[in-house]
Amino acid sequence: MSNIILIIIEVIISYIAIVVFSKKYKLDGLYIYSIIATFIACIMNLKQIEIMGVSVPLGFGFLTSIIITGNLITQKKGTEELKKYLFIIGLTIIISTLFLNLSGMIKSSNYNIYSNKSYDAIFINNSRPYIALFISLIISTFLSSKLYALIKRDQNKLVLSNIFSIIICEFFENIVFVAIAYLGVFEPVDIILCVVFRYSIKTVIGIIGTIPLYISNKVYEKLGSEL
Repeated sequence: MSNIILIIIEVIISYIAIVVFSKKYKLDGLYIYSIIATFIACIMNLKQIEIMGVSVPLGFGFLTSIIITGNLITQKKGTEELKKYLFIIGLTIIISTLFLNLSGMIKSSNYNIYSNKSYDAIFINNSRPYIALFISLIISTFLSSKLYALIKRDQNKLVLSNIFSIIICEFFENIVFVAIAYLGVFEPVDIILCVVFRYSIKTVIGIIGTIPLYISNKVYEKLGSEL
């Protein structure tokens, strides 16, 4: 239960941050948030937790919020801004990965040696989760934003567009991530369960993400300004 509560807190923090950054700094704020959220996700992605006996990686809230941010940018600026957003996310993952691995390889001092060894063990020799994060996040963000724009063009409903794009893109995101990160490491049954649990949690979080997306959009309409 404590894990669920902490995940809920993570989601609340990430979604409040989206609203605050977008209201305060508009488009620049969303890009700043996406960089911060991507860096945090790179770290949290390396920690595993158990949900009903199934091992799943952390970072549900921040990863999903990055996709929601992409939908918000698409809502205000259209899909032409998507290429820039994907470039920033991808570059942040690459730089974060290089930085974390480099810091882990630098020789530590003898002071607080156990803490140093723990740090080194966390951030090196974890290439598969980093690669999985990069590929799955880029694919899911691209797919979600495209679907969001397509559905909104036909239905012109923000809520409907976000919910359906999240449901579809999260399905592909979880399959791609788990396959790259854990295929050959986990047993087939555990891989399937990991996909199911991770998909269920992130989809619920993504649907809840309609709230900050809706609030941010209404704020700009009320102020009569654009991102």
